[in-house]
Amino acid sequence: MKSLHRFSWIVLINIFLVIIAGSVVRMTGSGMGCPDWPKCFGYIIPPTQQSQLQWEQGKEFGKGQMIIHEEALWKSNSKFVAGESYNPENWTKYTKHDYAIFNVFHTWTEYVNRLFGALLGLFALITIVLAFKKRKLNSWFLRLSLIQLFLILFQAWLGKLTVDTNLNPYMITYHMIGVVVMVMVQLLLLKLIKRESSQNQVAPKPRVLKIVSFLSIVVMLFQIVLGTQVRQQTDTLFKSGVPRELIADNFDFMFIVHRSFSYLVIACLAYLMYRLYNSERFKKPLTYIFVFTLLEISVGIIMYYFGMQAFAQPIHLLLSILMFGFFVEVFYRLFPRLSHKN
Repeated sequence: MKSLHRFSWIVLINIFLVIIAGSVVRMTGSGMGCPDWPKCFGYIIPPTQQSQLQWEQGKEFGKGQMIIHEEALWKSNSKFVAGESYNPENWTKYTKHDYAIFNVFHTWTEYVNRLFGALLGLFALITIVLAFKKRKLNSWFLRLSLIQLFLILFQAWLGKLTVDTNLNPYMITYHMIGVVVMVMVQLLLLKLIKRESSQNQVAPKPRVLKIVSFLSIVVMLFQIVLGTQVRQQTDTLFKSGVPRELIADNFDFMFIVHRSFSYLVIACLAYLMYRLYNSERFKKPLTYIFVFTLLEISVGIIMYYFGMQAFAQPIHLLLSILMFGFFVEVFYRLFPRLSHKN
């Protein structure tokens, strides 16, 4: 049970590492650093210099490797050695998008992000093996582990579509929703593992607390989705030439809704703290939410009044996911069946 518990925590931590890596990719504009998927310019290990993506006489090319030629991406049809002149029959134009730029920093930033995703998949597979061994104790160990692996693969597929569509905003939003669901599933798995290891009895809580707790999760999810839209507006305005210090003045109603919903998050937290903070079982997660909320508000103020600085954006996202995770933890703790054996 200890190994299953340990690797379940590793998966959860790795999910947050993927979130951080993805935020850095978005912050630095590195999303198209690898213009294909799952390889990067057709390489398992991406190139480190422009010359690797140029056609040269006598150069050996492997099947599927890419070059940038006439401001477009071309993929080699087979393994061959380049002759004295460029032969178009050896190449097929990459038509999924028209992005054909190499920037070594962007490429390796995106590549590291993908490595974290691959590592997450590896840990998820190990968790499945450990959950299979404990399936007789609780079949939901294996079910949730399999669901998590499916979500990881689904996220990888969404990542491919995001690249193929040259960072379509809707794909980015779906990507973020998927991450949030992964956090919920992993927290539930950890809760069930802890339940099987504990005999503590937990008294049932009033229904209104469960409703407010569930509402807080829904509102936080909505906030995260709205945040992706505000982020997209920020990127669009900045690329169109609007100075960072003026971006906040050009937001549409989406930002107003995003800011207004934060008051509902605070109201839910205030009610839960009023009703549950005296309980040792809920004090720690509620304290974390309170601290993260203060930090989230502070970062939001910095972003709004100091030019939507790029460095603050991944911090803002990470804090919101942490808040969401602890709201989910509070919700799970309100159900005795997740807290002790019947």
